[in-house]
Amino acid sequence: MLQDQPSPPSTLHELKCLIARRQLMFPIGLEDVAREILEKPEMTAFESAAAVARRCRVSPTTVHRFVRHIGFQTFSEFRAMIREHLRRTAASHC
Repeated sequence: MLQDQPSPPSTLHELKCLIARRQLMFPIGLEDVAREILEKPEMTAFESAAAVARRCRVSPTTVHRFVRHIGFQTFSEFRAMIREHLRRTAASHC
């Protein structure tokens, strides 16, 4: 869980930094979800939690646990952060 982190990460980059600095650790099932989402954020931006769960070969409950583990209240909030990341990335390439 996040250590001394009062709010969820505001960007995908921030989430990656928290993981890299080991300020965010995952139980084994959640680690698989994190890896898949970080490798393919563009898919997560447009999928439901159930679709992400199928892709990760876990239950939808595990996806929701992952989202809460990193500080979000809902999958929709997390997905909005991913979408914003993709918007900024696309805008910077124009």
